[in-house]
Amino acid sequence: MIVGIDLGTTNSLVAIINREGKPEIIINERGNRLTPSVVYFKNDQEVMVGELARSQLILKADRTISCIKRYVGSDYQVHISERGYTPTEISALILRKLVKYAQDYLGKTIEAAVVTVPAYFNDNQRQATLKAGELAGLKILKLLNEPTAAALAYSSELEQKEHIMVLDIGGGTFDITLMEYADQVCRVIGSGGSTSLGGIDFDNRLRQYILGTFQESCEIDLSGDPIALQQIQINAEKAKVDLSSVNECSILIPYITVGSSGPVHLNQSIFRDQFNHLCTDLFTDIRELIIQTLLKAGVDVSWVDVVVLAGGSSRMPGFKDVVGEIFGPIEIRTEINPDEVVALGAALEAGMLSGDIEDIQLNDVTTHTMGIEDDQGEFIPLIPANTPYPVVESQLFTTVQDQQEEVIIHIRQREELGDPSEWNYVSLGRFHLAGIQQAQAGEPNILVTFEIDRNGILNVSALDLDTGRENQVQITEVSYCSGSQVSDSRGTNLIII
Repeated sequence: MIVGIDLGTTNSLVAIINREGKPEIIINERGNRLTPSVVYFKNDQEVMVGELARSQLILKADRTISCIKRYVGSDYQVHISERGYTPTEISALILRKLVKYAQDYLGKTIEAAVVTVPAYFNDNQRQATLKAGELAGLKILKLLNEPTAAALAYSSELEQKEHIMVLDIGGGTFDITLMEYADQVCRVIGSGGSTSLGGIDFDNRLRQYILGTFQESCEIDLSGDPIALQQIQINAEKAKVDLSSVNECSILIPYITVGSSGPVHLNQSIFRDQFNHLCTDLFTDIRELIIQTLLKAGVDVSWVDVVVLAGGSSRMPGFKDVVGEIFGPIEIRTEINPDEVVALGAALEAGMLSGDIEDIQLNDVTTHTMGIEDDQGEFIPLIPANTPYPVVESQLFTTVQDQQEEVIIHIRQREELGDPSEWNYVSLGRFHLAGIQQAQAGEPNILVTFEIDRNGILNVSALDLDTGRENQVQITEVSYCSGSQVSDSRGTNLIII
């Protein structure tokens, strides 16, 4: 049995194809369809995941971990009882819990899954997600981009041919995907977004506003009180949700602290207009990311026939206002619960892989430009962004020194920021090809090959055409830099022919 899993920043879901051939969300032990992506270490032997873990966020904040997805693929660690845990290890605990829900429901062992990831996840983040599945004892058959999964969930309701923009804004990420659906084929033509923009950023704006107004009215600073901060954070998220359906809501937290005259309560009213004003720059970022994605894909607003919304934060009226400002009176699809649409799409992909339902061909594209840096620190692209994958591309390089015995290859991934002169770079690793032909500089022929597989994972190899020596990359480091040039070129010693 293959399940579909939406491994989210704030909540996660697991889904299957039922006996009627339809995708179905599996409920957790509390009877809920959403499982909080929260982990609580009760002690060194007992770990809680989901609803029980979230209930400890206030009183046991130092042993409770949430929103770990934002750090996947980085060297970030959380420390519990003097032990460090990586985001991959925490993600594995969440995956294991979701699989248990499915096994309890079906009464059979689950060994494989389709797991969704943000389309804008880089190679390190995708590798880390695969590793999390491995640690959870789960074989991830496919990493499916979240917007593609959302479009797949709507596939039975789409017209014979439609141009679709999927806007998926969850707890921690914002994904944008442009795709063309025709004759049971879903072809992605462009992707964009941000892995650091999501619902929790809107929650944080409300939290800061609440802290500020409380300090002004009561002359008490709660920013150093972790228990008070957790209570405010939870209530800020609830207020954001409430303001999606009402124009005003109240935040009441009794006995939040003690002042000189005794217990102090927090009681504030928040208006939707206030909330939208507090988040003006976030909504502006969303608008710019949408426009950038259209420009990178080489299409304009009129190309889009329908907009599909996914992710709980897509319910925010301010978000829908941005969509309306850009596209005007366009069809917006929200019939499928935005919280569940990605998991349902993952279940459909799992059903297609297992042969339980009719196959729909998915053609996805890369979201970043892949390449290497040369001896001068210049970035040499091999696979541009928005290239359909699986894909294989090669480029000839040569040495820069006489009698050089090896080449050191530094693999990088470039993310365009909108301005052609500004980019972010992620280091995907360095590796050596030793035993090359010793000759004058510029004579050896080193063929570097980039291959992106069906999961969007990059594999790199280097071959000395003269000696037949070959090596493949092993990811060993993660680092970030920005600017128009690649920084830290130490150790690279090859140039393009």
